[in-house]
Amino acid sequence: MSGARAAKEPARCLVLGYDGSDSSRLAVSWAANELGPGGRLVLVRSGRALHAPASPLSSAQERARVGQAMFDELLLDGDAALLDLELTSEISENDPVSALVESATRNEADAIVIGCESHGPLHRAVGVLTNELLAHSPVPVIAIPAAAKVRRRGAPAGEPAQAAKARAPRRAARRS
Repeated sequence: MSGARAAKEPARCLVLGYDGSDSSRLAVSWAANELGPGGRLVLVRSGRALHAPASPLSSAQERARVGQAMFDELLLDGDAALLDLELTSEISENDPVSALVESATRNEADAIVIGCESHGPLHRAVGVLTNELLAHSPVPVIAIPAAAKVRRRGAPAGEPAQAAKARAPRRAARRS
């Protein structure tokens, strides 16, 4: 492939469901390292649970503030590879499946990425996000298991992202 042609190719884009859980943080690390420098990562936070209405105990503005605070915390404490990406955050009042599918379509994403935790029999019977996404997504769905080891781009084989992150210089200061 010629250099001129490669320069015209759009950056890869992944849409990621983010809820602040350990599994979604692991999915962010995986996605950042998978995309590499210049990639596009769209973080999507849904203001309501799957198969449930939005909480009447908080307003849309309050849910948006909480979502933005979660994204801010991720940027302060997250994987250093995030600094090399074109990063966008979206907060939706839709259920998680609709929010992720709509974002993937709008952003012409290559895939949807989510963190995945094990669930009990009742949760499986009601339906989980992964199953719903597989049924409705126009793009591949990548589920990162909670026990996955994420290797940082350029790190020695066998070194997970968490160890490489500990060696990397801190680029963002914590808020006081």
